[in-house]
Amino acid sequence: MKRIITLIFVIVLSSCANLNIAQAMMLKTGISLSDQVPKGFFGSWKITSVMTYSNNPKIFNEVTTDYWNLSKEGDVITLSNPISGAQASVTVEDVQGNRIKFTHITKGKNAKMTEMPDLTLNGENFSGTDKIIIEKYKYGEKISEDIVEYKITAEKMYGNSAQSIFMSGQ
Repeated sequence: MKRIITLIFVIVLSSCANLNIAQAMMLKTGISLSDQVPKGFFGSWKITSVMTYSNNPKIFNEVTTDYWNLSKEGDVITLSNPISGAQASVTVEDVQGNRIKFTHITKGKNAKMTEMPDLTLNGENFSGTDKIIIEKYKYGEKISEDIVEYKITAEKMYGNSAQSIFMSGQ
């Protein structure tokens, strides 16, 4: 009887210890990636993208100019476009020095878009790649997948935010 009680006690303790270790690892990973993003990435940027690959180049622009505002509140990093008003939280996948990789996924009823920028900060500029995958579904089954990859370069814009820059002439 003592062996059974001892065995149950050991199992319960080891389960609790494993749960605490798993929770500590999750907490450390979530906080560390967000906190490791270099502060220089936050702010307003003018982005130029040039297509380097696509499996369906007819549906994507070869060259685009866009505006991003990267901000952080707490542990949430947000990418917004001051022109279109679009805004989304991003998931930081990796940070190594001045290089970050993040992902943003948008899901609709019949489509899913995954965007995966890989960026390297260099002073008031950054460069890198941006891969976008658009999956289309019909009756829950994937019917197509369109992929585009861009080489991107960015220049930091001055001011508190891109919106303040565009509104400054009023």
